[in-house]
Amino acid sequence: MAYGHAERNLALIRQLEAETRKLLGSLNHLNPEESAWLQEVTGPRSQAGHQYRPEPVSSSSSRGR
Repeated sequence: MAYGHAERNLALIRQLEAETRKLLGSLNHLNPEESAWLQEVTGPRSQAGHQYRPEPVSSSSSRGR
């Protein structure tokens, strides 16, 4: 399977996200960045599942070449 490594990586990322959500949910006080992230991942849009949104590709990209 050509995408096996990506699926494993995604599973690890989702596990880390769940652990982070649980940790942040147990804290009494969150800083603005933590609060915003927690709202983003627990919002109604994220309950439908993760959606793949590729970044637009620019032909004039100058990334480290």
